[in-house]
This record gives sequence, C-alpha cells and structure tokens, in this order.
Amino acid sequence: MKFLTDFFPILLFFIAYKWQGIYAATVVAIAASSVQVSLYWLKNRRFDSSHLMTFFIILIFGGATLYLQDETFIKWKPTVINWLFALACLLTHSFYWQNTAY
Repeated sequence: MKFLTDFFPILLFFIAYKWQGIYAATVVAIAASSVQVSLYWLKNRRFDSSHLMTFFIILIFGGATLYLQDETFIKWKPTVINWLFALACLLTHSFYWQNTAY
C-alpha cells in the first residue's frame, strides 16, 4: 500500500499530462502531493521526510513552471530529487562511520 501512496502524485501527473498537457499536469502533481502529505499526517501524526522533500521540490519547480510558463523547471524536478536523496544517503553514511566506535 505504501508503494501506491508513494507514486500517487506521479501517476496522476502522467494521466493529466496525457489528457491536458504539461501545465495542467503540474497543477495536478502539486495538488496530489499536498493531498499525499496531508493524508499521511492525518493518519500517522507525523510527516514522512521523503514526502515533504518531494512536496517542496514540486512546489518550487512546479510553481516556477506555472509562473514562467516554461516546462523546463518541472522537468528538473526528478533530477533534483534524486540528487538530494543521494546527498542525504552520502551524508548519513559518513555520519554513521564517524560515530561508530571500533
């Protein structure tokens, strides 16, 4: 079930993209991501860090796409998200090894 909720905004984005185009799909992705974060908080009374990071990135880049009417920004979103997750993995890995006593 978590797999479905994690990919809920992406699925809706691609459906809206095929149906209405990139700008409508961007609005749908922003709305779906906000619903995803809200429902997760209502259910668990906490936020999932990956959902929050994805929400803020899609809000920033999706907002830039809509404001500037340039679809390049929404296309940057997957790359930025993946780089941030990779950076988080590297940082936590380095902190783990620094704090481990042998």
